[in-house]
Amino acid sequence: MILAYISDKTRHRFAYAVFAVCIAIAGFAILLSVHHNRPLEYAALFLVAMGCYSAMPIIVCWFNMNLGGHHRRSVGSAWQVAFGNIGGIIAVYCFLKQDAPLYTKGYSICIAFTCLSVVSCIAYYIACIAQNRQREKTATDVGLTEYEKTELGDLNPEYRYLV
Repeated sequence: MILAYISDKTRHRFAYAVFAVCIAIAGFAILLSVHHNRPLEYAALFLVAMGCYSAMPIIVCWFNMNLGGHHRRSVGSAWQVAFGNIGGIIAVYCFLKQDAPLYTKGYSICIAFTCLSVVSCIAYYIACIAQNRQREKTATDVGLTEYEKTELGDLNPEYRYLV
């Protein structure tokens, strides 16, 4: 809640999302490398939960705030949530009984996907910055009415993406 509140107040999502994902990566790294220290393993589970459950709403909000218009926003959020729920299917095949109690393959896959999340956030951040810079360079009045600008949403040349 604190990260979500601060990211909303600062109108910045990238750094807070990456920070939260890095906390999750630290938790998964502990779970992957520590096997005989139950209190530390338990604390690592808290890091994983804190990181994942802090990053997810920030990333969902970040993506949705950059989609202008209710049609684009509804379709975009549906795709994002559907793609994110694939993790539930993958998890079933990652943490197998024969890998117990270390679950090296499962934790490695989790680290890989959280690293993919960081890479995706970086790529999205760079794309938003590049698009905003391009729109600044070509900022001219194209003669659109306010209604047309609203209907174009994020395709409006005057629209600026939230980073």
